[in-house]
Amino acid sequence: MTFDALSNLNFPSKLAWQDEGLQQDLIVDDIPASCAGYCEWATEEAAPQISIGWAWFSLADGRTFVAPGGMSSNVMLVTQAGYDLGMHKTNELLHAWLARESWQPAEPASGAGQVLGHL
Repeated sequence: MTFDALSNLNFPSKLAWQDEGLQQDLIVDDIPASCAGYCEWATEEAAPQISIGWAWFSLADGRTFVAPGGMSSNVMLVTQAGYDLGMHKTNELLHAWLARESWQPAEPASGAGQVLGHL
């Protein structure tokens, strides 16, 4: 899939949930996460279904960031000529794509593992 094709997809399934284990891992790595969790977005109309996921964390002041470690997806981006861009370039472009999206959870969940809902 090209980056242009990815950027034109609709992701109606947008889930986010909190994970205390991830929060503790980030704190051990000296990242002062006041909460942390995961997001998972998926298409419904594309065949095969496209799924993109990432970890996130929030600071005490409410700012939210993508957590270190990259994103996961079943997508490998290619050039217009069909040449594989590789995992590193695909991950960079997924980050660029996500930077243009409104993905931050609107409010923290009240308990660990609770789904924050559709974004």
